[in-house]
Amino acid sequence: MTTINDVAQYAGVSKNTVSRYLNNRGYISQMTREKIRNAINVLQYHPNQIARSLYSSRTNLVGLVIPDVTQPFFSTMTACIEDQLDRKGYKMILCDTKDSSSKEKKYLEMLQENKVDGIIIGSHSIDIRYSDISAPIVALDRNLADDIPVVSANHEQGGRIAAQAFIRHGCKKVIQLVGYTKVRTPSGKRHAAFGEEMMKHGIACHTYELGLNQFDFDSYLDVADMILDRYPDLDGVFAADMVALAVQKRALTRGLAIPSDLLVFGYDGSFIYKTAYPPLPTIIQPYRQLAKVAVSVLMKLINKEKVDQLSYTIDVKPSMQE
Repeated sequence: MTTINDVAQYAGVSKNTVSRYLNNRGYISQMTREKIRNAINVLQYHPNQIARSLYSSRTNLVGLVIPDVTQPFFSTMTACIEDQLDRKGYKMILCDTKDSSSKEKKYLEMLQENKVDGIIIGSHSIDIRYSDISAPIVALDRNLADDIPVVSANHEQGGRIAAQAFIRHGCKKVIQLVGYTKVRTPSGKRHAAFGEEMMKHGIACHTYELGLNQFDFDSYLDVADMILDRYPDLDGVFAADMVALAVQKRALTRGLAIPSDLLVFGYDGSFIYKTAYPPLPTIIQPYRQLAKVAVSVLMKLINKEKVDQLSYTIDVKPSMQE
């Protein structure tokens, strides 16, 4: 097995110089860097990550905790966050809690035991004291604790943009389907803003609350049947993309014309909305920017730098101009 001594001998430098190269510490000339890089490639040297961690007090590992990776919003965010971490030289440990609070607690214990440098949390548990966790944390579209930075889209802006579509369409009776309200999340602002705009323009607006961690598409189909049965004169539905697609599917099977009979408007704008026919208008969340800011803030916390603020909000945009 190739050792650091072998690399040093092949490159014609000291073991200490190779160590400084591997840990990115201190000045090393470009010529020396090239010699060491070449030696590593030729000898196929693989640094001992545990030894490096002991030396640097870093593992270069970050945990990402989400409730369901099969959901388009979370899968898209996962890909973007992994890319941003890779750019910073970090590896990501994905913790998919599968809607289980007890499973999330085990994951959080595991992440702390393995000394990850930080954690990004977007899960929906409501019985965990996140402020007790020792590792630096950034919240993704969640209000976890007063002292934990949260990164989210501008949901109030999104709710008002969506509302304008229903107003222009001439809707008279709409319903918005919202997530479980006991989960403290900035996304509630979009529903508040949407409801305010409906009231301001004299449009009847009903609200239906989904269950905690309700992510199963079949359950969305059941909800769609329920609201279409309960409100036969409904002419508008506002919901997250997956829920909106379920409503649109059920509406089409009932012979309703989309959007003339029923305007269905989504929210999230991941790849999934592009699969809909008729096309699903939606609000696109700024996935790449959210990931970039979340990772940037986490890096500051890891480096014990002062963060500018505890709330970071990034503007959204409509998928199409009405």
